Amino acid sequence: MKRIALPLFIAALCISAGCATPEARIRRNPEMFEALPDEVRTQVQRGQIEPGFTEDAVFLALGKPDREYTRRTAEGVSKVWSYVEREYTADRQRVRGTFHVRDDRGRLRSVRDDVWVDVQNWREFEATRVEMQNGIVVAIEHLRP
Repeated sequence: MKRIALPLFIAALCISAGCATPEARIRRNPEMFEALPDEVRTQVQRGQIEPGFTEDAVFLALGKPDREYTRRTAEGVSKVWSYVEREYTADRQRVRGTFHVRDDRGRLRSVRDDVWVDVQNWREFEATRVEMQNGIVVAIEHLRP
């Protein structure tokens, strides 16, 4: 069973990651891509967007948003797509613990000792926000240039 489960897991991972690039999204939505003007297509292929782009162009360039917001102002209602990034770190920490061991005679006894463990942390942060009114990009915010 384990021999089958690992290849299936890897295949599922590859399929799910297949939409993670502009090329993959363009391949899956060729008619959407062909409807874009030539200068927009070039930027979309690079994963870049500009004010004035359509919602379809943003989807092809950046993918499905991680979050969607509705923004209401005096000028009207707009849609905001939010894209998050994740940052992973690992810290090595010393932990004091009690461990059960067998001595050379086979007797079970408890020993206190220090061990080093790697603790993995991750944080999620909003990296890009795209504001659209009537399906057209009117503002773009990037956390990093």
